[in-house]
Amino acid sequence: MIGLYVHIPFCAQKCNYCDFCSYPSLIQRQSEYCDALAREAMLYKSYGLGADTVYFGGGTPSLLESSSIAKVMDAIHECFNVSPDAEITIEANPCTVTAQKAADYRALGFNRVSLGAQSFIDSELSALGRLHSSDDTHRSYDILRNAGFSNISLDLMYAIPTQDFASLSTSITKVLNLAPEHISCYGLKIEDGTPFGRMLESGIISEKTDDEYADMYEQICTSLTLAGYGQYELSNFSRTGFESKHNIKYWQGKEYIGLGASAASFYRNCRYTRTADFDRYIADFVNDEHYELSKDELMSEFMFLQLRLTELGASKAEFSARFGKGIDEAFAKPLAKHLAAGTLVDKGDRYVLSQRAYYVSNSVLCDFV
Repeated sequence: MIGLYVHIPFCAQKCNYCDFCSYPSLIQRQSEYCDALAREAMLYKSYGLGADTVYFGGGTPSLLESSSIAKVMDAIHECFNVSPDAEITIEANPCTVTAQKAADYRALGFNRVSLGAQSFIDSELSALGRLHSSDDTHRSYDILRNAGFSNISLDLMYAIPTQDFASLSTSITKVLNLAPEHISCYGLKIEDGTPFGRMLESGIISEKTDDEYADMYEQICTSLTLAGYGQYELSNFSRTGFESKHNIKYWQGKEYIGLGASAASFYRNCRYTRTADFDRYIADFVNDEHYELSKDELMSEFMFLQLRLTELGASKAEFSARFGKGIDEAFAKPLAKHLAAGTLVDKGDRYVLSQRAYYVSNSVLCDFV
């Protein structure tokens, strides 16, 4: 079974930190775009692929009219064998959720919503360029619950330029009071070419120091763990049984198909990415990138991605089955280095990051690339 990702590139406004493929001024072309998504899905109809996760991401999928989403869902069900118990997720901005849309999502088969809260401090939301308020998040969360959604994920961002430890604590408390099934926590990285990138360059804002970044991450990990959430991946926490099945596919190196402008796919050891150019995508779905990964690249990705899974880690048996050699043989030097340093733990059947390695995980994972 593959995972299916659908990219919806429309936004009401580009956030100050965003370097994703999104178009704030093209929402009036949603019908044209969704027609193209349906045509792209038809390219895979003859493959006979089964899908047990479907994920509508963006951008802001919840900006779309329900009829546009229905058009894409109809094409997905026509072209892929979607499992009856598939996890089907839609990302939503809190200021776009209505009772009617929530009811429509349920009718269309969505059973999981990822709500982009980011912060519960209105001044931080404003600094991020978000259009919603903390009250909007509470309102939309209640709407989703009343519509029958029993699997809601909330996004929380840390290391925001205007954020301090007290305001982060307030956001954490408000997230926990809502009691979602899943929480994703992302540290802000300021990218070149974004409004934040230009503000950083001109000295208007400053980035958090490495110590501040690590301390905020630790504050989140400690708070959510004490509240009963399991940290199943470096940035993701959930109640038991509510881990993101779709994202786990990425971290385990499973196959996935991406539909839409800038969408990436990994299928039969090949990675290809559709163009981010809106008109070129609609015209012919041209790829900006298409290449077959070498065995060495696949082995590196296996370690880099699977070690992000805090409990499952990198399976020795699965590695041997996939690549015909052992992890110890393929990565003797980095394994010896990090086992000696105490940043990796040998669990017998798998390698996992030690808990103290969570705070320096990039330095560990990069040694396997």
